[in-house]
Amino acid sequence: MTPHRFRRISAIAIAATLLVAGTAAGQVADAAATQQKIARIGADLFSSAPRLADDIKELKEVLAADPNLAEAHLLLGIAYRAQGSPDLLSESVAELRQAIALSPSLLMARVTLGRVYLDMARAPRARQELETALEQAPGNAQILSLLGEAERQLGDSARAVDLNRQALKSDATFVQARFYLGLALLDLKQYAEAIRELQQVVKSGANGAEASMGLGMAYLAAGRIDEAVTTLRDAVRLDPSQPGTHLQLARAYRLKGLYNDALNEQKLALPSGPASLGALYTNLEPDVYMEEGLVRLKQGRLEAAATAFQKVLDLDASAEEAKKQLALVRKRMAEQKKSR
Repeated sequence: MTPHRFRRISAIAIAATLLVAGTAAGQVADAAATQQKIARIGADLFSSAPRLADDIKELKEVLAADPNLAEAHLLLGIAYRAQGSPDLLSESVAELRQAIALSPSLLMARVTLGRVYLDMARAPRARQELETALEQAPGNAQILSLLGEAERQLGDSARAVDLNRQALKSDATFVQARFYLGLALLDLKQYAEAIRELQQVVKSGANGAEASMGLGMAYLAAGRIDEAVTTLRDAVRLDPSQPGTHLQLARAYRLKGLYNDALNEQKLALPSGPASLGALYTNLEPDVYMEEGLVRLKQGRLEAAATAFQKVLDLDASAEEAKKQLALVRKRMAEQKKSR
């Protein structure tokens, strides 16, 4: 899955929080003016069209004058993450950790840090930060939901279901929790329930591309291929930059017998340009070549299939399905050779 963009805290709430955070006397020439600037930047960052480059520039200027402003480090970490560049995630982590060091009770910094660790596929670190955050704010729906996703990524999907249901019990309209619940149910092969949850997320319009991809995957797992194709096409249309969505659509096309379309989507799952955030921390190459091998096998192009399966094994020598398919292809090739 690609980065998470659900926003549960309004710009007004962020601004109010930061306005009352306070700054030690004497740290800056005009503490009130600085706090007003921080509040304004915070409101902009959580608006529908943030001016990220300008916000980052201003925050750096604020911190140059006073490097001990925890709220400014927090906002700079949020701004770095919002830019969507994999190169800036480590900068985001550094700023958020600095905010926590300066103000351990700054809950939003710890929650955002947990979210960034999830972006980076560092689920153990995410869980650590989010468990600490939950101690500070027991029952917080956002923290419960993110912690549930961390548990899912660590392989405990049953725990993920429980945490996200707790979050929804606290706030039944919390779309992020419903989305993560759907993914956890999908992992547990509870396809009908997963589809119901993810359909609600898609219907809400929240985070459309990611939600559509999740629903498309659920349709695929349930054998509802036509619905999977339609939904995954929507996901690609909403965000064509995500290689994982192209891979899922390639699978749907293969299962529908649209082999040329499947091959086209597989190529798009291996972008030649700079890695997206989703692609950087998820190695899709073995899965892409596995799909190519299966398509070539369906087309009867045995040599091309063997080459694709071998690429999988070159990348992951423990890929048992690739070993099995390669052995079958070589057996068929040998039989064909004998019959000539």
